[in-house]
Amino acid sequence: MQDQPNDAVKAVMSNYSPIEVKRLLHNHDESMFVHHQTNKSIIEFYAEHNEDIHHWLLDDSHAFEYYANAMAAYNAAQAQCKCEHERHEVQNVFLKDVVYIFIATVCYDLAASHDMLDMSMDEVENYQLAKELQHAKTKLTVIDGGKK
Repeated sequence: MQDQPNDAVKAVMSNYSPIEVKRLLHNHDESMFVHHQTNKSIIEFYAEHNEDIHHWLLDDSHAFEYYANAMAAYNAAQAQCKCEHERHEVQNVFLKDVVYIFIATVCYDLAASHDMLDMSMDEVENYQLAKELQHAKTKLTVIDGGKK
């Protein structure tokens, strides 16, 4: 993962919990991209972060292979379209593929940087609960005016 996360990486980090990251790593089904299920949510994410997404995918040697294959498939599919509606549908599939490749890559990097790759699901759940407990304690301290 890059030292200074771009805005697209920050968006993934703030949306996907450790449990969701672990599930996505073990099951690459589209249903695991829980915060990006609709065309609208995918297109909005892409529209807001497209430059960061493309730079990330170009710079990541592993993700680049998937990205390049998706682009080649997109170009081949576009060449076979007979009308604007077909082109639009192909473009939506391509945008979804690009966003999902990006999210999967970021999730893998997040899991690696937090030593979650080899954790069991129970360990990840405990990790997340500990983080949530710490956050709740901090929030209560702020609400209570810092009193102990």
